[in-house]
Amino acid sequence: MGKRETQRWLKLIQRVPLIKKPELLNDILEETEELIKIFVTRIKTAVRQAHGPERSRRAEKKQK
Repeated sequence: MGKRETQRWLKLIQRVPLIKKPELLNDILEETEELIKIFVTRIKTAVRQAHGPERSRRAEKKQK
């Protein structure tokens, strides 16, 4: 299950509420949000690094 899907389920459990103390999910939801941000940043960095040299070559060709 993906991080965003997990986050949606946790929010649903909290809002319905499906547990007696939905406020107990606040910390878990915050942690989930932080993990999502970390993974998105890492993916963007990896993609940028993977395509970096290729983009640099294209920019050099356009300048010539």
